[in-house]
Amino acid sequence: MFSIKSTLFIGLFGLSQVFAQDFNPKYANEFLNMGVGAAALGMGSAVVADVDGLNAGVWNPAGLSQQAQATEIGLMHASYFGGLAAFDHLGVSRRVAPQTVVALNLIRLGVDNIYNTTQLIDNQGNIDYSQLQTFNSADYALIGSIGKPTRVQHLSVGVSAKVLYRHIGNFAKAYGFGFDAGLQYRPSKYWSAGLSMRDATSTFSAWTYTLSPEMQATLLQTNNELPQNGIEQMLPRIVLGIAGKLPLKNEKYELGGQLNAEITTDGPRNTLLSGSVFSLDPRAGLYLNYDHKLTLRTGVSQFQYFLDFDQNKKLGLQPHLGAGVVLQNWTIDYAFTRLGLGGEGYFTHLFSLKWAFGGPSAVGAN
Repeated sequence: MFSIKSTLFIGLFGLSQVFAQDFNPKYANEFLNMGVGAAALGMGSAVVADVDGLNAGVWNPAGLSQQAQATEIGLMHASYFGGLAAFDHLGVSRRVAPQTVVALNLIRLGVDNIYNTTQLIDNQGNIDYSQLQTFNSADYALIGSIGKPTRVQHLSVGVSAKVLYRHIGNFAKAYGFGFDAGLQYRPSKYWSAGLSMRDATSTFSAWTYTLSPEMQATLLQTNNELPQNGIEQMLPRIVLGIAGKLPLKNEKYELGGQLNAEITTDGPRNTLLSGSVFSLDPRAGLYLNYDHKLTLRTGVSQFQYFLDFDQNKKLGLQPHLGAGVVLQNWTIDYAFTRLGLGGEGYFTHLFSLKWAFGGPSAVGAN
């Protein structure tokens, strides 16, 4: 554990330096795209067309107006890379008018107790463990959202404002802001469509660095450039989705699914379709619900090309599995998924909990 966390120190500074000096880095503020709610992640994140309630504030704020109860409170926890990193979510949503819902979601992605080894070796080459210190690196996002119907029948609209704070110990920090917008069209209880414009006006983060003379000297002696203050910009991305469902056996069962297409605007990526400006990453989800109490889910996402041991180009994908159970006003969801393309160590278990109360309210667009 010591060696792994020790290497994170230089790595974190290297990444923050690249991002701050590259005005349009592809993976700036990437933690915002991880998503919240085990129900959505078990569907391969294919949810923009029918997501509703609290978590819609993150995925597609237009779905907030579909919240069934007056108030929802939710939380989620996930550990990545053997517990090195933790992703946490806490949120609350409230119906403030017959067809208007507001939400507040807080997200944190953090790596704690990283070893700072810049002063571990003194000028004589001796190892001095008394100089060994630890620090935390964390990304925070506070997302405020509102969703309501439009004057167009069956069409809802939503907007989210994001405030970001990121830090690497007390050596580097960044503040940022951005906006999301979304639409949902629900002409029937059997199908719906959605559009989410994430980082609609681009999301900006301004980095500043505070390094002691000793740390600067260590970085230079190890052939690392000193990080410079700068701004990183997260360009807009569009997510389109269509969802459908079919009742079975006197509506005791329900089979549903959704297709999403995420379009990024920051140049070529390792996706199924990639262009000089736009890249397209499809995802799909499927679920089976019993009596609105038990749900089984699966999904696929992140279609990416990779080279096998024989250097042959192949197409891989990320699988998702999940389940959920409703106990009166409580919903417990579980997902089993992984980050990117990797071995078994990348898989992780995610759990989320939601409490809905306050009685049923008016739902849906006019």
